[in-house]
Amino acid sequence: MFKNLNTGALGHVIPFDRACTLAKQYGFAGVDLDLGYLMKMAEAQSPQAAKAWFAQTGLRPGGIGLSAKWREGEGDAAFEDSLARLADEARLAAALGCTRCTTWILPGSNTLDFYRNWDFTVARLQRVAAILAEHGLRFGLEFVGPLTLRTRFKYDFVHTLDGMRALAAAVGAHTHNTGLLLDCFHWYTAHASVRDLEFLHPHEVVYVHVNDATAGRSADEQIDGERQMVGASGVIDIHGFLAALRKIGYDGPVTVEPFNQEIRSMSVEEAVRVTSEALDRVLGG
Repeated sequence: MFKNLNTGALGHVIPFDRACTLAKQYGFAGVDLDLGYLMKMAEAQSPQAAKAWFAQTGLRPGGIGLSAKWREGEGDAAFEDSLARLADEARLAAALGCTRCTTWILPGSNTLDFYRNWDFTVARLQRVAAILAEHGLRFGLEFVGPLTLRTRFKYDFVHTLDGMRALAAAVGAHTHNTGLLLDCFHWYTAHASVRDLEFLHPHEVVYVHVNDATAGRSADEQIDGERQMVGASGVIDIHGFLAALRKIGYDGPVTVEPFNQEIRSMSVEEAVRVTSEALDRVLGG
């Protein structure tokens, strides 16, 4: 596992070159790629120039977020158009050494029941997985666990570790490149265990988010947008979570995603410093 930075996940949107500078300054091994920034560089100069620029940062690529317009309510034309852009992004990401792309799956719908939502999601994301596979990228799907979010929807959908394993298997049935974006907050709120993690094959875990839950609330009372810095409250068994990932041989990025107003209110440099120190404490760095 390696320390990875995504300043957007900390609530700070800054230019990618600045994010890379801060990542190096505060001891991160990797950084998620800003493909908007890198695509502009590749188009203005060349893909080789973008590759050379990133190589000189000395950082490993963590992952990219999925840009494809695949979600419910996004029409077929928009989806098809977005796939062409995704192919260009995946090609550049692969050239920069990136092997991971991720997205999250809402745990419900107000218009699609479980079965129709399953068919819709699998059909669209199989198209995405195929494009990513052409460029050697793995595809991580994130389940969203909090009961407080699930109850907003008329129809329930996948929201557990085992449920997302099944969905990932369906999406990657032909490409075998699809697994999990595993977030310890959702693992906790979905009432999964350390033992559940130990059953995973390392290839199933594409990417990892870490954070902590709010003290004084049960797992079912946690709110998705109100989390803590990893290790801050001790509500989530982060040491057991990470130990299980080590045990199965996960060797990918570990990124803090706290959704926390205190961290958003810090200067970006302070937020990165605090994040680095917290990750060192839980990873033993």
